[in-house]
Amino acid sequence: MTSTTEIKRSFFNALKRGTGEAYIIARDHPTIDFSALIIKGAVKNYAYDGQAENSRARYIWDIISLSPQKEKIRHAVLDALATEQTDTWSLTHLFDLVKLYAQQGDQEARQAIYNRFLHHPIEYSDWVGYREILELDGMNGLMFIAEKFGKYIDTMETSWQDNSIIRHFQQDSPQLNVWQELEIASETNIFIRKYLDCIQRTEENCKKHIRNHPVFKDIIDEVLHSEPYIEFFRRNKLTNVELTLIANRLLIEKNKGALEKLLYVFNYNRFPFDSEYILTLAKQRPISRNRIVEFAVCALKYLQSEHIREFALDKISTAKNSILYIDILTSNYQKNDYTLLTAIALKLNGADIIENLAISYIDIFTANKTQDCKEPLEVLYGKMNCGIHRHSILEILRENNVMSDRIQQEIHYDSYAESRKLARTM
Repeated sequence: MTSTTEIKRSFFNALKRGTGEAYIIARDHPTIDFSALIIKGAVKNYAYDGQAENSRARYIWDIISLSPQKEKIRHAVLDALATEQTDTWSLTHLFDLVKLYAQQGDQEARQAIYNRFLHHPIEYSDWVGYREILELDGMNGLMFIAEKFGKYIDTMETSWQDNSIIRHFQQDSPQLNVWQELEIASETNIFIRKYLDCIQRTEENCKKHIRNHPVFKDIIDEVLHSEPYIEFFRRNKLTNVELTLIANRLLIEKNKGALEKLLYVFNYNRFPFDSEYILTLAKQRPISRNRIVEFAVCALKYLQSEHIREFALDKISTAKNSILYIDILTSNYQKNDYTLLTAIALKLNGADIIENLAISYIDIFTANKTQDCKEPLEVLYGKMNCGIHRHSILEILRENNVMSDRIQQEIHYDSYAESRKLARTM
């Protein structure tokens, strides 16, 4: 029989990862008091990337709904909203969670949101909470935000505010003339005026500091003189002609710094010539003065040969940073490699390591459709706390028709909205 301690351990592990297992455990064990663990998940955002991943408030809210200790949890959540001072993404999570209480008619929760907005804000996070106020009270909420910012600006020696809050609200409320309403209000409210004036000053200062994009004579000039590397929006959209020109220059380049920049392009594009050249670079001894070996290894992800596969398998089993070489299997995967990938996933731990491993496995099994993906991907599913990449793993399991009944049940209550949508398509 599983002990209460073990059940609670499984519950909290699932809660931190954001999987629906937490909801199912709480639902199936109504006599166990999970409230202390729910509070931990309610006051801290355990998502791997709280900025990129959508809110976990609804996920926590659903779990709270199962608890007989709802009032205890509610008080803890309101206290945390009032006192969180270090973690921006936990604070955004708390605002969103308290908003759900307010939308149920909880006036104390509504007031808590207003009280906390711009009250001892976390540095560079003075915006946190504005979305919840706008969702609750629309234009009236925006008037409060504008006045509060005006008072905040009035106490600061310098302040910077852009128009993003107003602009986003206008986009969401096309029936309103938001700027006009604020201008009218600013005629009798000095603090709204200060806020609007600050936005105008910020925009004027930004215009003075617009960086002119350099003009390059050709693609080689662009690659060699971009700082530090060719821009993201360009490196993924190079033509075959441009890639051929870069590859030709790479073959004759002697300068290590230039070689590094040219090679970087093939971290995102297939090298168009004989793969042995890239493999030779990857086999060199790494040195700290440049990233040539690292970039060559990354470039092997798109290249296929028996020599490349042998190199990858050797490094995966012997190198200290073996994770760097796993991506090479994307183009060099063979039947039964899943056993190696499963063993690696079982062995490794740590949020950053598991996140990087998940990205690699997603690429491998996106490029190689096989039901053998089930075992290694399920191991990662049980370790990772990134809802975004967990969703990618779930899609791969579904596409290969190997998603277990257990996971199919859990994704109905997953913390990531897209995973819950996926459940409705199955």
